[in-house]
Amino acid sequence: MVAQQWMAKGRKVALATVLETWGSAPCPVGSHLVIDQDGGFEGSVSGGCVEGAVIAEALELVETGGRRVLEFGVADETAWRVGLSCGGRIKVHVEKLDGGLASLNAARQARKPAIHIIGLDDDKDWELTEAEDSVGGATGLPPALVAQAWATSKPGIIETEGRRYFVNPHHPAPEIVLIGATHTSQVLAPMAAMAGFAVRIIDPRQAFATPERFQGIDLSADWPQDALANRPLDAYCALVALTHDPKIDDEPLALALNAGCFYIGALGSRKTHAARLERLRLQGFRDQDLAHIHGPVGLSIGAEGPAEIAVSILAEIIQCRRRPEASPSRPS
Repeated sequence: MVAQQWMAKGRKVALATVLETWGSAPCPVGSHLVIDQDGGFEGSVSGGCVEGAVIAEALELVETGGRRVLEFGVADETAWRVGLSCGGRIKVHVEKLDGGLASLNAARQARKPAIHIIGLDDDKDWELTEAEDSVGGATGLPPALVAQAWATSKPGIIETEGRRYFVNPHHPAPEIVLIGATHTSQVLAPMAAMAGFAVRIIDPRQAFATPERFQGIDLSADWPQDALANRPLDAYCALVALTHDPKIDDEPLALALNAGCFYIGALGSRKTHAARLERLRLQGFRDQDLAHIHGPVGLSIGAEGPAEIAVSILAEIIQCRRRPEASPSRPS
């Protein structure tokens, strides 16, 4: 997104991407650093250790074009000079951008997955979106590579047909939708934002949904079904129902089940949750669908009060995002 914005303003841009790491390298594979012709930059490939050396290479490439693969490690004299003395090694791909990754950015804005593929032996880049031929027909890539690229969730190098490709999946930003402008929401919303989630709160009770109570938070006083019709849920959303009111909570829970949200939770006792599940069964949901709802919501840590409950909910959301196997079966 930053690269495209800079290029739209006429700036020459290079993109650095972490290809591989060993040991205690501080930034994960797939991390990016965007550099313009004046040395301005956004992002990081090493937490500051080798940024200066990478930027120097990028400044040359934005003028000459082309791409390079740089490697830094503590065994190299260069590593001490540039600052990578923490015991790790990293390999960084640097290239001048000409297209600005427009397809990837369009997919991101539409909350659709996309993949950036760098041909390490071909000096080419590809951008795959859901609109591409599922077997790679329009891309010229090996069908086995395309299938493997869509199946992976983490960036890394894939070798196929004797050639190496760096595959970097790009997924929409995770979002937490809170149904209910409650005391728990007042704690949970800022914590979730600090953890990197986009957050929005929906509550038709205007006395609760006030900007004074939720400063800086995306807040809607519409009924959930109306708010979610305008901005639908998707598989990259977590939804938490917190009002205890079936008139408010039930419809968004049904919408979340149909959307395949990666996390669905609902506040309430086991008795309350059993009654909730029965109402949803009457709407046609099967038991295997309803098993996806976490109720009572949050990890079982004996939480008491809004702050502790908020911690337990956020921890459970993070667990389901990072370790999907810990989540109940998703609806099929």
